[in-house]
Amino acid sequence: MSPFAQVEFLYLGTVVICGLILLFLFSEKSRRTKLSLLVSEKLLPKLIPEWSPFQQKIKFAFMLLCFAMIFIALSRPQWGTRQRTSEPTGIDILVAIDVSKSMLARDVRPNRLERVKLSMTNLMEKVRGDRLGLIAFSGSAFLQCPLTLDHQAFVKTLEDLTIGLIKNPGTNLSKPIDEASRSFSQDDSDRFLILLSDGEDLEGEGLKRAKQAAKEGIRIFTIGIGSKEGDRIPLDPIGQPAQNFLTNPQGETIVSKKDENSLRAIAEATGGVYFPLGPTGEGLERTLQRLQSIGQQKKRELLSSELPIERFFPFALLALILLFIEDLTPSGRKKLTRWGTTCLALAIILLVGCLKRDNVKNAEDALRDGNPKKAALFYDAEINATRTMDKPIDPKLFLNAGLAHLEAGSLTEANQFLERSLDASVDDPNLQSIGLNALGNLFYRKTNLWLDEQNVGEARRSWEKALKFYDAAFQLDGNEKASANLASLKQQIEKRIQSLVSKVTGKIWRDLNGDGNSQKNEPGLKGFVFWDKDGNGEHNSSNEPSVQTNEDGFFAFEWISSKYPVSLELDSKIEDSNGSTTVRLMPMFPAPPPPLNPNVVKNHLVKIESPGEKLLAIPYRAAPLLIGQVWGDKNGNGIRESTESGFKNATLYLDQNGNFAMDENETTFKPQEDGSFAQPVPPGQYSVCVLPDNPDANVTFPLDARKSYLAWTNFESSSEQLDFGIKDDSEENEQSNAPDQENQDGSSEPSDSPNSQDDSSVEEREPLPQEVNALYERLLQEMESKSEPLDPNLREVQATASGRDY
Repeated sequence: MSPFAQVEFLYLGTVVICGLILLFLFSEKSRRTKLSLLVSEKLLPKLIPEWSPFQQKIKFAFMLLCFAMIFIALSRPQWGTRQRTSEPTGIDILVAIDVSKSMLARDVRPNRLERVKLSMTNLMEKVRGDRLGLIAFSGSAFLQCPLTLDHQAFVKTLEDLTIGLIKNPGTNLSKPIDEASRSFSQDDSDRFLILLSDGEDLEGEGLKRAKQAAKEGIRIFTIGIGSKEGDRIPLDPIGQPAQNFLTNPQGETIVSKKDENSLRAIAEATGGVYFPLGPTGEGLERTLQRLQSIGQQKKRELLSSELPIERFFPFALLALILLFIEDLTPSGRKKLTRWGTTCLALAIILLVGCLKRDNVKNAEDALRDGNPKKAALFYDAEINATRTMDKPIDPKLFLNAGLAHLEAGSLTEANQFLERSLDASVDDPNLQSIGLNALGNLFYRKTNLWLDEQNVGEARRSWEKALKFYDAAFQLDGNEKASANLASLKQQIEKRIQSLVSKVTGKIWRDLNGDGNSQKNEPGLKGFVFWDKDGNGEHNSSNEPSVQTNEDGFFAFEWISSKYPVSLELDSKIEDSNGSTTVRLMPMFPAPPPPLNPNVVKNHLVKIESPGEKLLAIPYRAAPLLIGQVWGDKNGNGIRESTESGFKNATLYLDQNGNFAMDENETTFKPQEDGSFAQPVPPGQYSVCVLPDNPDANVTFPLDARKSYLAWTNFESSSEQLDFGIKDDSEENEQSNAPDQENQDGSSEPSDSPNSQDDSSVEEREPLPQEVNALYERLLQEMESKSEPLDPNLREVQATASGRDY
């Protein structure tokens, strides 16, 4: 066996040295020939006293020896051996999950696929330090997540698995085995595949491919999902009752059963074991425990290998020394002072090089002196110097620079260098663990800085990042002490957040009985709650934040304040779908503290004494309504007939002083186009009257002389059937004008017209009582008054001194 690992460099060196010798001899001969043409060889020592052919040959000999040593070093001489021991890392596990439609069966809860995902997620603690990969399969298979130490990425990919992810339908157990065979590295001595399926191998190729996998060194552990009795395959989403089921082409409902025989045969063919999944994933847990025992045994075994000892360094050092000697050797008979000067200069250069402390050494000294900022600058300088020389940068430099910046408080720079260290040290779990832990510390410090500024939202986001980095570091090194420290840090952060945050929770509902407490029979109302900054009871979306309720009216939000107690004005709006045309819901506000006027309150005044949880009840009740209809009583009989329609040319008013006349300060409102009205009012007793717009019209209903109603209203109980009949002859005259005009144009003979009959009827009609005539005169005067109808906005209706705004 040759003592040289790369003997080809010896051959190359021989050729180069021979070429240099030939070149030297040719150049010397050429020089002598040219000099002989100019001067005799005997005169050369006198004309050029420092010229020495012997010393030229000495310099050339040193040069040849230098090249010889370089090529010997390049050929990597080796003699002797040494033993190298190494500790194995974790094992590689590929997890193959069935995503065919049979995994929708609900013989395990919530269904087969979701149970597998939940079980795998809950057992991630069992596989710390191991590389995991994920394969999804049905009729074909696809590698969803390559083998990785990043368990968070594995879990994220696992959560994204859905039925239909693989387009080819059916279940072919040979496909995930094929994909696993391609995914494992050829250098892996231990290859483990966990196959999770209901076992219905529709293609029948699984066992055949498993026997081939056993020859490739793949051990398959199978886990059966479902029940032997089987279950139908619902197509309804989880959370909804199973009503629609998968059928075959003949229209028969398909029942999917667990096939343990095929799964057990596949496992036994490869030296693996079969387990049923169980209701809480016990089978998967037992499988991972077996694999961990294999991994622990592997870690206890120290791998030993015999390696030859590289001996190139002495030859490289000798080549460097010969190069210096060649440079110091004069080409002629120089004086000793020239030699001394050169040696002195070389000594100074070497001395300066020895005394010069590199950037890394200076950085370490700065850290010992307690100056991390200075150390960070030295590390930065070393990184920049390495980059300018186009050399690869050691990941440790990035890591040390990040740690120094972190200790110095330069969080942005620390984040950049630590991220670079992770990118550059993918194959070094120890550096990865240190870098991840440092990033966790970095975001922990950021969390505290955000909390100092009372920005809980950013603090929570930073803390979530810190937890991810801590967890990733813990999965790499499995340090239990680090896990305990993480729990302590988490408790500290949560305590700080809780000292700043108040949680306001509550419900919007329809308070049917008015007791202010939500009952089972009282429905929740969907809407939103907002901070009424200006206190006007209206929501300004540009500057007043809001929070939506759920379908049942529940809501919750956090309030952050630097000091307590603090007061808020909160209001709410409900969706239009919560009410109807006959039911108008309005909020019930509690009476505010004095000296505020309870009659004009427009929101809930919430006082938060200290951080914690605050409950807010927002009841709504049906507003008291006056509901009725005004109709045109054409025949004046006071009975509404099917041919008589609604009447809009009238004004309704609430008589407050009992004079049955519309006064200026009394509430008025108009009926709709069809004569109907539904007027919201405060709870109480009202005298409801009507005044036709035509002073000649008569109120025919109600039949009593005052033509009014005495009505009582309250929340959730309106006063209805407040109907008024009005006979307005002017409308009948307008309707008959057109045919009368035709009769007058068609005949010149005098005849008794309807108009004359109407006139006679008016003349023959009995005069109205004096008090009624006086009432009409009063109403005519009030028509010109400044009274306005009530604004339909419920919030503007004034209430009695009850603390509610109607």
